[in-house]
Amino acid sequence: MPVGLPDPQFDAFLSQGRGDVANVELLKMSVHTATHCDAPFHFFSELCHVDKLPPECLIGPAVVVDMTHKRGSVPIEAQDFQKWELESGERIRGGDALLLHTGHSRNWKLGEAASAYWEQGWPHLTGGAVDYLASKPIRALGVESFDPDWVDPRDLSSAHFPTHRTFLARGILIIENLTNLDKIPGTRCQIIALPLKLKGCSGSPVRVVAVV
Repeated sequence: MPVGLPDPQFDAFLSQGRGDVANVELLKMSVHTATHCDAPFHFFSELCHVDKLPPECLIGPAVVVDMTHKRGSVPIEAQDFQKWELESGERIRGGDALLLHTGHSRNWKLGEAASAYWEQGWPHLTGGAVDYLASKPIRALGVESFDPDWVDPRDLSSAHFPTHRTFLARGILIIENLTNLDKIPGTRCQIIALPLKLKGCSGSPVRVVAVV
């Protein structure tokens, strides 16, 4: 997948192919590579690092919200969530992990043609949508893009990051670069996503499992 950060580096420390007793690899990568969780420290230096998150922080009920009609660089408004609740008969509940299904992860499959993933943009939350979800309040937000906010990948300094700043300040966690949401039947499931206890870090790769 396009990572938007320096590519992960894998090196063989020990290799049976070279006559070593076992196979051991070295891995160097950003903690915000691929599917990962943002800790509050990511945007607030005074708030908790990923190793201080309780183990149950990303275990529990989740609601899958279908926004697949939103494609490209388009905003998702509070009214879009309210309309989905009305039409689906489902409610976004306090304590839910909200998994935002936009279909954007299909662009991972394009290999080197990363423009569909980056330059063409992705569905992103408006300030009103952020406030609506924070009022529930949800426990976590999972998105299929590398950011729930709109940013210019070429100029991150120009972005305001309303979702990150509002959610992380309130302890609402953010999972980015999800995939396979289309394989979850229905609108509800349980999720299990355990961040690594990386001392002093702003996030961690996670493997998100849906129990359906």
